[in-house]
Amino acid sequence: MASQVAVGGSLLGAGAIGVGGAYLAGAFGGEEVLGSEPTVRVILHQDDGFNTDYTDNNFIGKKYSKYLVAPIGSKGAEGSKTNNREWWAWSYARWQKDSKPQDNDLSTEFKGGSKVGSAFSDASDSSTALNKVCEAVYKKNKSEITSSGTSPDNQAKLKRDLFKYCSILGEVKTISEVGKTYGNSTKGQVDANKKTFIAIKGNDKFWEERNKEFYATSGDKSNSSATEGSKFKTEPQTTTKPNVRDICEKAYESSTSDTTNYPVADVSKFCTL
Repeated sequence: MASQVAVGGSLLGAGAIGVGGAYLAGAFGGEEVLGSEPTVRVILHQDDGFNTDYTDNNFIGKKYSKYLVAPIGSKGAEGSKTNNREWWAWSYARWQKDSKPQDNDLSTEFKGGSKVGSAFSDASDSSTALNKVCEAVYKKNKSEITSSGTSPDNQAKLKRDLFKYCSILGEVKTISEVGKTYGNSTKGQVDANKKTFIAIKGNDKFWEERNKEFYATSGDKSNSSATEGSKFKTEPQTTTKPNVRDICEKAYESSTSDTTNYPVADVSKFCTL
C-alpha cells in the first residue's frame, strides 16, 4: 500500500488523485451514478512520447500535462498491459450521459456521435474515440480554451469539457460559474478574478491535487515559490499546515488593497488552473 502523509489537512498518498474510488463529496456533475473511477495508469506528462509530441509550450497538453490522462498509456507484455483503456470507458459513459439531451451544451469538439463515437482506440487512423478526441484537443493552442467572453463561448465550453472528460480533475468551476459572491472590495468579488479563481466548494479533486503540489518541495505550484511574507509562504511553516484551499478562501475574502498577506500574483498562482 502506498505510504500516506498528512499534509495541509488531508491524507495524500502516491497517486492519490485518479486512483480508483468514487469522486470525493462535493464534486460536480453527479459522477456517483457511474460507479467507481478506474485507476489512471499514466498521466500525460508521464507518457513515453510526451517530450517529443509536446515540444510547443502553447499546446494545451503542455500547459496542463499533470492533470490530463494519457490517450493510450504504457503497454507492457500482453499479460501486463497498463494502458488507460478502462478509464476512458468510464469517462465515455459520463460523456454519453451528458450528450443524451438534444439541447446539451457540449462544445463543438465533443458534440454528438459524429465527434465522439466510442470510448477508446489505439489505432492510428481513429479520430472519434474519446481518447483520440482528447488527444486532438491536447494539441490545440491554449488560446482555444481562453474564454472569449461572448456568446456562444465555445472556448469556455471546450475548457470545461476538456477537464471533465479528459482529466483526473473532473469538471472544475470558477467563482463566477458557481455563483458565489464575496464582499465589496474583496479579491473574490473582482469580475476578472471571479472568472479565473477556482471555487472553494465542489472542486474537491482539483484542491486535493493542488494541495499535493503546494506542499511539494519544488515546482511552480510549490509554496517555496510564494512571495516572501505572504500567507502562502508563512502559513505552510506553521504547525497546523493548512490546506491551500483554506488559504485561497481567505485570500478571496481579503481586501483588494491587501497586497502583503495575499498578493494577487500568489493568488493567481495557487488558486487557479
